[in-house]
Amino acid sequence: MTIEYRRDFRDKGLSKLGDSLVNLMYSLALSEYLGEPTGERVPNASLAIALELSGLRGLVPPRTDKHGKGDIAEAVIAYAWLEGKITIEEAVEIIRENLNDDVRHFARRKEAIGRALAVLYGEIKERMEV
Repeated sequence: MTIEYRRDFRDKGLSKLGDSLVNLMYSLALSEYLGEPTGERVPNASLAIALELSGLRGLVPPRTDKHGKGDIAEAVIAYAWLEGKITIEEAVEIIRENLNDDVRHFARRKEAIGRALAVLYGEIKERMEV
């Protein structure tokens, strides 16, 4: 099977695929961290934090809201995975290793997720030479 795509992080198709991938990766990492199965969605605010902390903010056009930043972050994940720059297993390991107990705290959760994902995005940035 061949999937057609291009390196356009505003592509809605890449974003939709990336949404599924990043939620799967985070849910698997969180399940391993907590020691029990769970399914969670990654908030757009966390994705925006991850882009900022990883140095990928340059991919985001000016005046883009957090939803738009989330879409771009998801497209980056999809593109990196499609290009073979990161595997789901590698991503899960990176996220899990960078989680802390703030993911259990309602007020600190989005920031904690963003910080864990920032490490993943930093790795993707290096591998894709963005």
